[in-house]
Amino acid sequence: MKIILTESQYRQLTEENLKDFLFKFWDNQKEDGEQPSLDDIIYQLVGHSRGSAYDNSYIRPIWYEYNGGYQKVLQQVKDEILHGEFQIIGPSYNLDMIVFVRDMHTYGDDFNFGGEVNLDCVLVGGTVDGFIYDGDEQIQVPNMDIFDQWSELEYDTHDFEQFLEDETDMYFDKLLEKYGVPIHTDLMIK
Repeated sequence: MKIILTESQYRQLTEENLKDFLFKFWDNQKEDGEQPSLDDIIYQLVGHSRGSAYDNSYIRPIWYEYNGGYQKVLQQVKDEILHGEFQIIGPSYNLDMIVFVRDMHTYGDDFNFGGEVNLDCVLVGGTVDGFIYDGDEQIQVPNMDIFDQWSELEYDTHDFEQFLEDETDMYFDKLLEKYGVPIHTDLMIK
């Protein structure tokens, strides 16, 4: 979607009429057959970035209101993912893993206007191109069981755990971006 604003229209885009502008923007997306979203063009127009204080204080509360309120949006997220298993195929190291979403909770400054959604996930299983040590020699093992790779690393698991959690974060960010809620995952590996 392309939006053209004159300079005077841009200056008039204040907090007072931001809500009207955004509601019209999202209504136009619907009319064009698109799913309304927190499109990057919105952030370019207001001159603030996604996740900024301005975004969290002004844009997201309007987004939640447009979608029936923060609690309704949270319920939609919960209905889609809570107690579900998800296959995450990552672009690096031939990653293919299954995670289970065990719990979901929110935290932030204002419960009514939103905060970050935290997903508690458990690694169920999967494979990754890993490696083992044979003496001083490192041997690459394609499609190694994730738990075997984790065990092989013994005390040096932090980077591997961070890699798996980052991949999980990226997966759920993409899957749930239509809800416009900031997502963070905690991944338990055992």
